[in-house]
Amino acid sequence: MQERVTGRAPVAIRVQHIGPPRLPAGLIWRARLAETLDTGVRRAATTICAGPGWGKTALAASWAAARSMSGPVAWLTAGAQHNQPYAFWSDLILALRTAGAIPSGLPFPDAGPRNGDEPAFRREFGAAVTGLTTPVAVVLDDLHEITDPRVLNGLGGMLGHLAERMRFVLITRREPALPLHRLRAAGDLTEIHAGDLAFRADEAAALLAGRGRGRSPEALAALVRRTEGWAAGLRLAADSTDPAAADEDVEEYLLREVLPGQDDEVRRFLLRTSIPDRICAELADAITGGHDGRRMLEELTRANLFVKRSGDGRWYRYHPLFRSALRRRAALRWPEAPRRLHLAAAHWYEKNGNALAAITHAAAGEDWELTARIVVRRGLPLFVSADLAQFVGVLRRIPPEMLPATAELAVCAVLLAYARGDLVGVQRRITAARAMLAGRGDIARSEIGAALSVLESAAVIRWQGDMPYLHQAATDLLTELAGLTWDQSPALLQYRAMTLNQKAAAMLWSGRFDHADRYLWAAATAARTADVPYFEINSYALLSQLAVFQGSLREAAEHVATARGIARRIDAEGRAAIGPAYLAEALIESERGREPEAEEALRRALRALGELPEAAQAMMAGLVRVRLTLDRGEVSGARALLTQLRAEAGPLLIAPQVDRLFDLAAAEIRLAMGDPHAVLSRYAGRSPLSAAEQLCLARAHLATGDLGIAEILLARVRDGADRISAVGAWIFTALTADAQGRSSVASDALGHALAAAEPERIRRPFHRFDAQRVLVLAERQQWLTELRGAAGDGVLAEITGELPLVSAAAQSGPLSEREVDVLQYLPTVLTAAEIAENLGISVNTVKAHMRSIYRKLGAARRREAVIQARQSGLL
Repeated sequence: MQERVTGRAPVAIRVQHIGPPRLPAGLIWRARLAETLDTGVRRAATTICAGPGWGKTALAASWAAARSMSGPVAWLTAGAQHNQPYAFWSDLILALRTAGAIPSGLPFPDAGPRNGDEPAFRREFGAAVTGLTTPVAVVLDDLHEITDPRVLNGLGGMLGHLAERMRFVLITRREPALPLHRLRAAGDLTEIHAGDLAFRADEAAALLAGRGRGRSPEALAALVRRTEGWAAGLRLAADSTDPAAADEDVEEYLLREVLPGQDDEVRRFLLRTSIPDRICAELADAITGGHDGRRMLEELTRANLFVKRSGDGRWYRYHPLFRSALRRRAALRWPEAPRRLHLAAAHWYEKNGNALAAITHAAAGEDWELTARIVVRRGLPLFVSADLAQFVGVLRRIPPEMLPATAELAVCAVLLAYARGDLVGVQRRITAARAMLAGRGDIARSEIGAALSVLESAAVIRWQGDMPYLHQAATDLLTELAGLTWDQSPALLQYRAMTLNQKAAAMLWSGRFDHADRYLWAAATAARTADVPYFEINSYALLSQLAVFQGSLREAAEHVATARGIARRIDAEGRAAIGPAYLAEALIESERGREPEAEEALRRALRALGELPEAAQAMMAGLVRVRLTLDRGEVSGARALLTQLRAEAGPLLIAPQVDRLFDLAAAEIRLAMGDPHAVLSRYAGRSPLSAAEQLCLARAHLATGDLGIAEILLARVRDGADRISAVGAWIFTALTADAQGRSSVASDALGHALAAAEPERIRRPFHRFDAQRVLVLAERQQWLTELRGAAGDGVLAEITGELPLVSAAAQSGPLSEREVDVLQYLPTVLTAAEIAENLGISVNTVKAHMRSIYRKLGAARRREAVIQARQSGLL
């Protein structure tokens, strides 16, 4: 310690404030931040502004040590004594001399201003600085210790004006009262904040390794997440082998470094508002009973007290370690306060519509009746949300002996049973909860009754598959909901969206497609409005199935894409709500002849639907598997799967559309087995029939030689809206005409089939329905008839294997001898297989020669190749 004499009284000056501190052990070089500092000292000022323990001083010290060879760095660590102008400026001059920044012989003040003559001193100091031969970087550490306006005004007056010879690095816990806005606007200020100082995973690994505390990648990632890259937290954790001891060290550090410097008002505010994970001004006022939450939060943020804005700027968040330390201190200081604060937060969150936060705080306050009331009023939509796991976790905290106490708690018991997969017990608990409503007021009966009805329709009736019962229950519930107000049931909009979805599902599986379409669109819109995205996803997923049933692959694919887009946005691609969309996708891919993709879509559906899918979708998944097995030609396997699936259908499953799909699958299997009479018997007397059913029946009549009835059925299907069945009907029309020797009719019918298939990319019927004869017709079609435009080209090319060229421009080169041989057959009606047989080569070789001929002649089709060859004299 030494003394300097002022004009008034001796002032103690700590010489150890001059020069950078000793570098801490295990310090690592952080190149990205050093580069920022290198850039910053080419400007007027750089601020390193963050709370305690973020490594501000260590960063600047390591940078200063590395930079000392390229220019002087003067260092002054501020203390309380530097709130006197004489002390501050005297120590700053001493720091400049110690750093070697003042050359010998340069006139320079020896000490700070005396007798309050700051203006004259600043003029003298500024003039002296302009005489420096080398720019100097001045590091002012702990600048937050200086609050005296005389010192700050003097320093602020020099910022920027001396930038040619003196650049400042200001290290502080809060933004100082300096005119930094001018430098910021002029682009002369570089700023480093806590987010920049946070250690990244690679930097944390180097830091811990330097201290002999290496961690596995998983443990390191968890530590970085928990500390959010806070340097002191990383070091304290690294220096302790006991996690509990490390937490105590962190808590002691934070409370010692942060709270003692705050007044009682700030300390009380911090301790009370640490209860929620996030805080806003209104919530802070509700918890503390005050009215200045906004001002306090803004001041804490400016002071870098481990508080930062979160989300849209309305919300703030404490650093998780700081929040944890505050909570422990609050529990020790006011043992009864945390419960009261949690309940205040619960009431505020419920009033403001955040059900999960309200329920979580009510449970933390151990007010189980309040928890159950909020669950009934607002909690049911959480059961079909991304927050399901957290919601169920809160419900499991309710003591089991409390669950039978009230109807509201009984609703919680229903939800817990459903979460366990005890679907049989759900109905029993719903019945018990309804019995508890006796003697309750009208509002309570309506509110709790509506919640139980929503649960029953979704968790019991729809799961069992009794679609007429589900339709009636949903209709009754919609009527009941129409009589409620939002005050009586805050979840009214969500309940309505959920119930519309249930009614639409009942109509779909009852085969009432027109009504299902209308209600599914209404359910999707209502779900979007009510912010229950799982039901919006499910509504689009069911729309995709409906479109497949109606034979529109393109529309079905659009609905699948919409459902998957919403699911992707909320990370719900593996939830049951989207399972029906994956099943529709499997059918789409099957109709497009993409078996691997169809199998993969089915696997996604099974994973999403889970171990306890609703009955109708479980049967649908089984029918998709039967379809794919049949497409592979495994007729016996498909029949066995269908028999097993029928046996697994629950006795409560009443779904006419499922029954029709079962019968349709059985009819296709019978036709594949050569038993058309079974199909005729199955559909005898039935009316009305869907397009797919009429096509099956027409095939059975064709197989038994009853061409008249078959043609009537095929004509109906050809003219219908079901594009999938229409393609099949045109194919059978073509096959029938060809068998009768009516080549032009067959060609025209096949052209219609190809044209109808192309927009929807339908491929399956061409492979499933007498594929060999279809191939023969298709190969003849390629040269006998020029299709209008490109209609059907893609399908035709896939059937024949003769892909049209992207460009018809001829490529040079004469035809080979074998290509000339093949060319002679192109004007005939022989197929590639028949040409191969005549030439004694393989069909693949013939097709390869044909492609080469097309390429060399600049033709896209067989007929074009013939015309070009004749014009060239090759034929």
